[in-house]
Amino acid sequence: MRKRRVLYYVHTYFLDSCLETLQSIKNHVDIDLIIEVSPDSRKSTVFELSEIHQFNRLEKLENILSPKTQVQFHPYFKNIFSVEVLIFKSKSMLSADSILGGFLLGRLIRSRKYDVVHFDTASGRALSCLLFLKQHQMALTIHDPVPHIGQESFLLDMVRFFYKRQAMSFLFYSVYSSGLFKKYNKFSPNTIHQLRLQPYSFISQFKPSPSPSPSYILFFGQLSYYKGIDLLIEAIPMVLKVRPYEHFVIAGKSNGFIVDKKSLDQHIHHITFIDDYVSIEELSNLIYSSKFVVCPYREATQSGVLMTAFAMGKTVLATNIGAFPEYISDGINGKLTSADPQSIASGILSMLESDHYLTMEKNISSGYSSVDSMHNTNTLIMVYDPIQKLI
Repeated sequence: MRKRRVLYYVHTYFLDSCLETLQSIKNHVDIDLIIEVSPDSRKSTVFELSEIHQFNRLEKLENILSPKTQVQFHPYFKNIFSVEVLIFKSKSMLSADSILGGFLLGRLIRSRKYDVVHFDTASGRALSCLLFLKQHQMALTIHDPVPHIGQESFLLDMVRFFYKRQAMSFLFYSVYSSGLFKKYNKFSPNTIHQLRLQPYSFISQFKPSPSPSPSYILFFGQLSYYKGIDLLIEAIPMVLKVRPYEHFVIAGKSNGFIVDKKSLDQHIHHITFIDDYVSIEELSNLIYSSKFVVCPYREATQSGVLMTAFAMGKTVLATNIGAFPEYISDGINGKLTSADPQSIASGILSMLESDHYLTMEKNISSGYSSVDSMHNTNTLIMVYDPIQKLI
């Protein structure tokens, strides 16, 4: 029986989760992977390009990565039919460059005669490619079924509308996310499918040696209102009253959210603020040198931060909201707390008491789960089969 031919299209921001999911399906179908790169997505946790203007619209990944980086990706792309990068050079999502790039992608889809086109998020830049897709040819992974607080956008809502209208199947990485989707969208339950996140193992290649002694509590990632960085900043003084020698590191660029620098300056000897993009090597060092990671989020449909921390063998204190309870067993492999400064402070102190965070570290599954992999394999085969039959 001929293997199904699948185009898997992913944005650099979701490449870390994509690398793990592909391991479940790459031996069952012929996958062409296309990675979208644009001026605002040249740098992500696992992908980095200093410049894009010298490259062609469509490049083989091997033509743009250094030999060292290619070696790092090799285990993940083994048995992937092809890996290419689609480059958008305009900063604007609504531009002639985006339309032309989408047209090129659409013509590629038609000429290669894919059975299935799987978009790992709705791409605004590639929107025009939908004109070339057959009905019921598309599967769509949805990471955020509704916009996070402070990130609402009419334009992105329209992009999501067109992708949802064309998709035959929808995939989610948490029951919480699929529940939100069902609440705000009227699609048949048969079109909605669950995947499981695996620890984002790519970063573990950069673990420092020798192992450093854990010395601080870490928040990392994009600084946004929904991630509750202000809640953590309010909680820190409460922790310091009880444990005056603790240190905190906050690392990440702001996404339109203004951090209260006055509060940080009041505890300048206890808080290190890295207001910048952090490379994967730097992030690996930051995580591995930390006691544990804090996710004081107001919302969480899924969390790459959680999966990255787990891959590094670090436990996480997270707020008991969204998808966190699906991946954290309270008091076992992490700590769940309410989304308010007092509760966050109490949770941090609880983890520090008698080095309880070290006990929970022993219960972290930082490696690849064969059980979750089998679930993802069966789910993706089930999704791809009906699509092929319909076209």
